Amino acid sequence: MAQRDSRYNSRMTQINRRELFRIAWSAAPALWLSRSAAAQAAPELTLQPLADKLTLLTGAGGNIAILQGRDGLLLVDSGLPNTAEAMDAKARTIAPAIKTLINTHFHFDHVGGNERLGGAGVRIVAHENVLKRLSTPQKNAFLNREFPALAPSGRPVMTFSTVSEIVFDGSKVACQYLPNAHTDGDATIHFLSANVYHAGDLLFNGMYPFIDYSAGGCIEGMVAAAERILGAVDAKTKIIPGHGPMATRDDVRAWHDMLAGVNERLSALIKAGKTLEQAQAAEPTKPWDDKWGRGFLKGSDFVHTLYAGKNADQSTGRS
Repeated sequence: MAQRDSRYNSRMTQINRRELFRIAWSAAPALWLSRSAAAQAAPELTLQPLADKLTLLTGAGGNIAILQGRDGLLLVDSGLPNTAEAMDAKARTIAPAIKTLINTHFHFDHVGGNERLGGAGVRIVAHENVLKRLSTPQKNAFLNREFPALAPSGRPVMTFSTVSEIVFDGSKVACQYLPNAHTDGDATIHFLSANVYHAGDLLFNGMYPFIDYSAGGCIEGMVAAAERILGAVDAKTKIIPGHGPMATRDDVRAWHDMLAGVNERLSALIKAGKTLEQAQAAEPTKPWDDKWGRGFLKGSDFVHTLYAGKNADQSTGRS
């Protein structure tokens, strides 16, 4: 894995550094703000009821789910570092105590409030790979920058390898690890009693996703994860994406078909020996650009990131 990650980092460096920064910094300021720049932003957070005692908090970075129990709250994800204080205050308008935090993965727009909450005694739960990555500096090849380890207070104190079921004030919350997709530590969170499903960044609703090849992610894993999600939900399930508006099973099916279609087209171009510029000119994302290309990555940007990652995979024999 380390060799493949090194190959990906090198490949991203080779592909026009100026273009890489244009994609990363102009595309999604709210998602990719640095810790110092983020401190200047004034967050606007909103609460949206989803079911009895279950609320969606948006505007803090990644979408946050809040489950209310008799003794306090369970949160899924904690937003950006610059929204930590506002997120904490907003959540506590539902109930004054936060008891448990589950992280869907390790990216800083989903763990930015960890140190604040963990330092206040909140129990943090995540996949074991999230603990590993939050405990050491992480290099993001897409941004070409390194993120420091979180302080021990912000790291998970309870981890799982495949599945975990938490009973929170009588409500069953199922955590399911889906391997090597957006990262190597992605988990979905299913509020079984409410039939609400948090997909984390295994679902970007209405936009092309960032796939973190430098952290073990790959588009093939994203396709497989979408298939697993389709098998776990039904037509009535309310699905929380990592980013974007609430989704349905039909939205996940469209997401799966887009990922599979782009992967098939781009893989054929790479197999034919096309350069990045030739692959972009062939517009393998064109059938999906109107629906998915209106977010922080345009079709050519999505091809750009996948091309580097898939070439890194091929150079180490990963399929």
